[in-house]
Parts: sequence; C-alpha cells; structure tokens
Amino acid sequence: MTTGTNPGSSNPEHSNPETGNPGHSGLQVGLTVLAEGPFTRGPDGLLTTILRVPVERIGPGPRSARFDVIVRRAGEKPFSLDLGSATPPWMIVDENPPSDLTALLQDSRFLAQQVYAVAASTLALFESTLGRRMGWVNGGRLTISAYDRVAYRQSGYYRDDGLIRFGHKRDGRTTKSVPLALFRDLVAHEVTHAIVDGYRPKWADSHAETDQLAMHEAMADLVALLSVFSTQTLVEKLLTQAGGDDLDLDTLDEAALRNDLFRLGDGLFKRESARPSLSHDLSPDWRTQRDPHLRGGAIVQVLVRVVSRLWLQRLDAPGGRSSLYQVSRAGASVGGQVLRMLIRSLGYMAPVDVTWEDLLRGILAADTAVAPDDDLDYRGAVVRAFAEAGIVLPNAKDLYGVSTFAGLRYPVRLAALSSDPEEIVRFIWENPRLIAAAKIDPTRPISVARVRPTLRVGPDGFVVSEIGATFTQEFRLSITDARRFGLTTRGPVFIRGGGQLRFDEGGRLIFAALKPILDPVRQQTKLDAQELMTRPADAAVPVAPVAPVAPVASRRAARAPAAPAPEVSARRKPTFHT
Repeated sequence: MTTGTNPGSSNPEHSNPETGNPGHSGLQVGLTVLAEGPFTRGPDGLLTTILRVPVERIGPGPRSARFDVIVRRAGEKPFSLDLGSATPPWMIVDENPPSDLTALLQDSRFLAQQVYAVAASTLALFESTLGRRMGWVNGGRLTISAYDRVAYRQSGYYRDDGLIRFGHKRDGRTTKSVPLALFRDLVAHEVTHAIVDGYRPKWADSHAETDQLAMHEAMADLVALLSVFSTQTLVEKLLTQAGGDDLDLDTLDEAALRNDLFRLGDGLFKRESARPSLSHDLSPDWRTQRDPHLRGGAIVQVLVRVVSRLWLQRLDAPGGRSSLYQVSRAGASVGGQVLRMLIRSLGYMAPVDVTWEDLLRGILAADTAVAPDDDLDYRGAVVRAFAEAGIVLPNAKDLYGVSTFAGLRYPVRLAALSSDPEEIVRFIWENPRLIAAAKIDPTRPISVARVRPTLRVGPDGFVVSEIGATFTQEFRLSITDARRFGLTTRGPVFIRGGGQLRFDEGGRLIFAALKPILDPVRQQTKLDAQELMTRPADAAVPVAPVAPVAPVASRRAARAPAAPAPEVSARRKPTFHT
C-alpha cells in the first residue's frame, strides 16, 4: 500500500539534454520508502509512502554531493550500486520494495534507495525550514553504512569519522537478519545527529555536558518521530490499531492520542519499540538522569503533549471528527508544524552550554519571527507544556534579549556582516555594553565560527531575512587563577562561553542568546554539575579530585571526512547510538 504519488520531475525542460537547459535547481522527485518499517503493513501489503527529495546527480555507490551510501549483503564485502538514471538529472530511479518479507530483507537495491531517500529528505527538511544550507563533516560527505557488521547497540553516528553505521538483528518473525536501516525513523534519527553536530559542534565535543548531549538525543528523537508521524496514512493505521474495532472518533482525548501513537523504532522488537512509552508521566528527577536518552526523553514527552493538545484543538473545530481521514490528516499536519517550530529554534540558541530554558526561548523567538500572529495559540501550548516539566523563562518579557542594548554602535558594512567573521568581531569590540553582558575577557581572542544569512517564508507569504552569527571564547585557568576567579576546584578549569547574535536585513541586532564567560556563578554551576555526573551513583562524596571532564559518550570534533565504514573497528562505540 503506497501513500501519495510519485510526480517525478515535473518540468521536462529541466531534465531533457536536447533542450540545452539541463539545470534542475529547486526540482524535487518522489522516492518510495517504507512508511515505518518492514513489519508495518496495510490492507494491501507493506505500508509505504513517497518522500520528496531534491533532484541531484547520483553516482555509483549510491553517492551524491552530500551522501555516500555503502551497501553490502550478509557475509559479503561492500559493493557499489548504480541507481541513477542514465540521462540528466541522473536522479535515482524509483522502485517499489518487494512484497515478500524475506525478499525485502535481502534487497540491497531497495535498502540503498530507502537510506538515501530518508537521509536526503531529512536534510532537505532542515534546510528548507532554516532557510540555508546545512554543513557537516567539515564540508565532506556523510558516509552511511546501510548494512554494517555491528550489533544494534553499536549502530549510530560516529562523529570522529563522519559516519553512520546501521547494523542488523535477528528476529523471531523471520529467518533472515533485519537491517536496522529499513526503519525510517532510525535513519532520520541518526542523520539528525549529523546535521545538529555540523550546526552546533560544541554541543557534543569533549567539553559538552549531559544537557547538551540530551538536547542532541531529544532533537534526533523528535525529528524521527514527527517526520514519520507526518505521513497521514500511517497516522490512520496507528489510530485504527490503537482503537481496534471500538475506535470512536467522538471520544478521542489526549490520553488516547498519546498512547502508543508516538513510538521510535516501532516494530524493531517483537513486543516493544526502541524507546520507553511516551504516554507515561514525566519522572520527577528527569533533570538529573545520567543517560542522555532518558534526560532528553522528557523533552520528547513535552513536545508530544504539545502535538496531542493542538491536535485535539483541531478535532474540536466543526467537522474535525467527521472521518478517520480528517482526524489523521489533522494529526499529521500538526506534527509537521510543531517539528518545524523545533527545527527553527536551532538558529536561536547559543553555540555552547545550551539548556532546556534556551530551547523554550528558541522555539518561541523563532516562531514569533516567522509567525507574529499566533492566532491558534501554538506558542501558548508550548509554554504550558514546558511549564508542566518545570521549564519556565527567567525573563519572559525580554524574549529577544536585546532590551538593554539601546544605542549600539554599527561601524560595519552590511555586505560583510552577512559573511565575514571579522566583521562580527569588530561589531562586538565596538560595543562595550555587549562585551559586558557576555562577560567577555577583552584580553583574549574571540572566535566567530559561523556567519550565515537565512531566508524563511512566513504563513503570510512574506520573506523573513536575517543574518545569524555565533561567537565563543574559551580558555583554561590554573588552579590558582580559578580560585582567584572565585571557583571552588581541585584542578585546572576549562572556561567557555559565547552567544548567538541575529541581525535584521538592515544589519541591526534583533536577538542575542548569551552564555557569559567571566561569570563565576555560571561556571561554578557547570563545575558542580560535572562533579555530580562523574561521581559513582551511590557515592555521597567525590571519590577523587574532580576536573572538568566530558561525558562518556562525548568525542572530540571530527577532523576529516568520513572513513570507509569497513575500516572502522567493530570495537569502536558511536558518539550517539540508536
């Protein structure tokens, strides 16, 4: 059973070499993928859907400008597949999956198509939402090993290598191993890790804390869940499956909508999904969970509540419950809108030391910039759901963080401001008020890693044009200097801070998310959190001198494009696992 249609390349003038115009910028093509996984079936067989992906040249592998997909069969070495068309624009030729489960699990050609389509559509979702290209792997290709010789727990994103490895698992429902890459949400999850890591690399480097790693997991889980949930016929199937023969559209409530409708890796295991149920209440100690998956899972629950409540709001409108199609279509639409609100928040959070309050502020500020008129109360639903988890803004009246920056100096050239890091450094230096707010050490250098213009279209059709820039300052203090600074420590201390600045199309500062550097209270809070996370779980006091260290899952930033998957040792652990 296939959802949607495959329109292919809608303008032949773009793809026919005889016209003399082989360009295909902006064109998209539909590729067939499994709507959820190999065990999800509709009334007519496998439940599939069509994903729209940008048209691009596909080389043997398959390989594109941004991806290198490696395929193999069980017990064999990797081999190259030629899936592209022989004529421009050389896009992957779409094929349907085998209807037989055993044949599907052994079909390397469809596995490659599935991985490429999900990865490309996930990247396109981020780029269209943020209005800019998303870099990763230091400008190289992301390598995706679609059928690797690793176990389920070793499957994941390896940031040192710019590599995603998908293993396979035995399953009692079939005699063949099940490739993890056949699960659409697992592919979207790991690709999201790579995208976020490219955009905010310091959220997962050797100095990142559990909150930043948990933010990674929450983002990846939500993109995976809500991108899959945006398939209308899958929502229809999940509702029917949850309600059975007794499904009553008139009595659907929040509990019914949340119960088992949002599951990551559903069908991956015979009796459960890859994550705990999201229908349970939040754990009161979720902020102190050591596992980034569990800590980030609380925010997944929060935003699932937002989707469920906004969904109910749609259903309560006249005709909202008139049919199963109408109900499922409303749910898929709301899920897609909340997902875009989440993605847009990335451009409004600091490059280091991000917290859950920063996420809330980023969602609200980004959504306000694109859709000032919140007539459906989406932002209100977000604020209430976060408040239930104990997350509130310390200063909700200054959402943009620039109320105290009146009278800033702008000795900058607008053309340079949108692309030149040195112009951002000059802007910061010329404004002592901004230096004081960020508590920058004026004797040390400031690093501006990213300056990019963004273009987004609001619901009113108008284009929102902004310039985003991030800066950081980091250094190490000796024990003596750290104590003189006011910190309680038994070792050298790594100090880091920075901020996200956003300028309007005229070059005026309109948003600032700052993480003050020379702030002893903030730095001591970080030290205390690191000490707590490095203690044994049952220890009352530290068992050894504590210095700032990275969580176990952290890795140093990648230095080079991806290494071929077969050359990576099976003993290596992923930075983020499924």
